[in-house]
Order: sequence, then structure tokens, then C-alpha cells
Amino acid sequence: MCLKMRLASRFCPLVFLSFLSFASVAEAQHKDSDFGVWGSVTLKKQFVGGFSGSLNCEIRSDSNVSNIALWWINPELKYKFNDYFTAEIGYRYSNVDRSDYYEQAHRWYTGGTAGVDWGPFRLTWRELIEQIYYTDRPEGSSGRVVSYLRTRLGIKLNVENMPIDPYFDVENFFHISDYRAGEVGIMRYTAGLRIPFGGGMHTLNIYYRYQQYFTSSPDDHILGLGYVLSL
Repeated sequence: MCLKMRLASRFCPLVFLSFLSFASVAEAQHKDSDFGVWGSVTLKKQFVGGFSGSLNCEIRSDSNVSNIALWWINPELKYKFNDYFTAEIGYRYSNVDRSDYYEQAHRWYTGGTAGVDWGPFRLTWRELIEQIYYTDRPEGSSGRVVSYLRTRLGIKLNVENMPIDPYFDVENFFHISDYRAGEVGIMRYTAGLRIPFGGGMHTLNIYYRYQQYFTSSPDDHILGLGYVLSL
């Protein structure tokens, strides 16, 4: 077995065991938690030059999968400058559960991702600025407009002829507006597998995510299922 495959065989269980151990410790420190399933479908298209576009639809459940918490439609445009940097811009139209009705929300975001290969691994660093506008809240009220700086660090295996692409990332949501400006709002820890098939035209994404809130809200344990069609 080549060196890269040996590293791959060791990396997968190590990441998942470390991640689950962390989630167990984090769970012990928080008295409340919830479980949900997030499902998504994404269409991708490569345009001329380094431009590409996508359309993503996602639905999320909470309350131990008994309630639809959120669903959205999200068009996005990316430009790949080179193998080391990609810029993105997007808009998301969401419906957010408010117990007796769904509130519409608009989200705009822009950012960039830097990446570098390190042996059999791909290391990435993404910075994203987003603003969310909630339509049913009074003008000027707290929480009507929420802005985040999102920082995500990721690592994935990049081994040729490997049938799966395991990955792990950590993301921080930092408030940059409203009464919580300067505070960390959410931390996400995600471990998953991307499974390409059909010559790379189709991809399944299966992941486990632990989402930690720095408020009274219960933390989340999430099973994610995604499908990507590359046109």
C-alpha cells in the first residue's frame, strides 16, 4: 500500500474518533441538546473561465426531527482565481419557523477561500461576511438585521483513486452588528464523507455536525445528507 493510502487509512478513524470524543465532552458541559436532520440538493454549473454557479435548496429539522425549523433557496456565484484562492457571493431566501408561522428572511454574503495541498491533505481557510434581514420584526428593533463574520478552517484527504473524500472542519460565527457585536454566536464542528460517483457528475455528502450556541439555546447534534449534481 502506498504512503498516501496508509495515511488515509489512519486519518479517517482518527478524525472521527477525536471528533466524537470532543462532542461527548462538549455535550457533558451543556445540560440541553437537540437532534435534527438537514437535507440538501445542489445543482452546480461550470461557466467560462474560472466562473461557476450553483443553486442550493435545503430543509432543516429540529426538536428531535419532529419539526421543520428552516428551509431555503440559495443561488451562488464563485470565481476561481487559481488553485489557491476562490471568491464567492450569494443570496439566500429563507423561511424560519416561529412556532405558529414561518418568517421570511433574506441573507446576503460574500467571502473567499484559500487552500493549499499538504501531502495527501487539502487545507482550507474561508472568511465570509453575511447579513440576515428578518422581515417580520419592527424597523430598528434588535435582531431585525444580524451580521456575522464566519471563519472556517478545514482539512480533507486528497488522495487519487480513493472512492471517498473524508473531511473535517471547524467554523466560528462572530457577531459584527446588533447588541451582540463582538461576541461569538455559534461554533460548528463537522466531520463527513463526500462520495463522488458517475464520473464525478454526482456527489453524496454525509456528515455529523455538533453545533454549539453561546446562549440559552440547546446545542445541536445534526445528521446531514446532501446530494450535488454537477452539470
